[in-house]
Amino acid sequence: MLSQEIAAEILLELEEELISAKEAMKHFKLDPEVRGSVHAYVMETLKRLNVIDFVIERCLENKSLRELNPLLRNLLRIGIYEMFYKNVHPALATDSAVKIAKRRMGKGAAALVNAVMRRAEKLDLGEEKKKLSYIDRIALETFHPSWYVELAIKLLGKEAFELMKANMENSVYVRVNEIKSSIESVRRYLEKFCEVEETILPYVFKVKGKHPSTLDWHEEGKYVVQDLASAVAAHSLLAKPGEFVVDLAAAPGIKTSQLAMAMENRGKIIAIDNSPQRLERMKAKMKQLGVKIVECRLGDGATFDPGKADRVLLDPPCSTTGAVRNYPCVKWRFDRKKYLATISLQKKMLKNALKIGEIILYSTCSITFDENEGNLVLFEKNVRKLKPFKGFDSWKSCGIKECGGVKFKKYREVARLWPHVHDCCGFFIALLGGSDENRH
Repeated sequence: MLSQEIAAEILLELEEELISAKEAMKHFKLDPEVRGSVHAYVMETLKRLNVIDFVIERCLENKSLRELNPLLRNLLRIGIYEMFYKNVHPALATDSAVKIAKRRMGKGAAALVNAVMRRAEKLDLGEEKKKLSYIDRIALETFHPSWYVELAIKLLGKEAFELMKANMENSVYVRVNEIKSSIESVRRYLEKFCEVEETILPYVFKVKGKHPSTLDWHEEGKYVVQDLASAVAAHSLLAKPGEFVVDLAAAPGIKTSQLAMAMENRGKIIAIDNSPQRLERMKAKMKQLGVKIVECRLGDGATFDPGKADRVLLDPPCSTTGAVRNYPCVKWRFDRKKYLATISLQKKMLKNALKIGEIILYSTCSITFDENEGNLVLFEKNVRKLKPFKGFDSWKSCGIKECGGVKFKKYREVARLWPHVHDCCGFFIALLGGSDENRH
């Protein structure tokens, strides 16, 4: 199959299942070059999905996008992406899509694809946008859904446009796994293939060039691909050798393995997750990374009681609104009912974490106020100042003081990381508890 065809198949799978593009791609056995091409098609199309669908809707006659055969719909998406954003000549993009449609679905499908693609070639997108409301027009111009535009403007004002621009970019970071290698060894290895830049954490590098997940040392567990914000969050718990640590929402286990590394593989970590499948994959990951102190347990992080722990990491399920640069499909899946249920779960997990641990690190990859400062209003007396490494205070951004009439007094003592400020996913990080604060 051609890259365009495989990409359309993956987009179809993402419509039918709530999984990431990375998970969907695992279902196809592809050599590295084809995999890279397919990954680019999928991710770049997902980033611009609202505009692509807008174009297709304008170019359909007597049908809506949702009435189309699902594979045909996604094949058109790939074709429009090529024509509008990949600089493929319209005739070539049309010809490729038509041939695939004819082979997979017959002459009727091929004729429809041909008609839509030819109309799209002549469409004046700028004029079509002028017919929309201000928010809907901005949504298309920034490649974000209207609800996200409203959220970002509410939180950041004009700065929201910088955030949404940064969401369309993507930086790749790797964290050295010091259980199996050294910082300098990994640096030398990576520099054979790509340019490496230092970050605020000495064991995390920003990489350019060949994607590091395709390199041998990644398979050997000597480093992991991990966003800088995620690594800063796990680092901020300051777990120490010999301690008893609980991770209440552990899978896939990247942060858990970072805690084990900080603890020098000494002590004990109980890792909780409510999915047997995710726990099995996590166990395999711990083995790959040489982690020996993690005990994976099936359970509910809102009620699980492992006994009193020194520290607790709580990175609960969230809206993922801070990580759309890495997971663009999140932008198009927002469900208000599920969002409210997630906030309720986060509160329950926070209450449980405070019962278990002396020191709790609460983090989310969400930019919303409700999931972050809003949740901590109930636990404001427990909030402690973050000070995980030298220079952190000058590097990080403070939390949000007020939103929607709700005030959070300790906004200076928590941290927010923003894509447009820190070149990483949007993250919220807060430290709670701390009856033994001097352990910092």
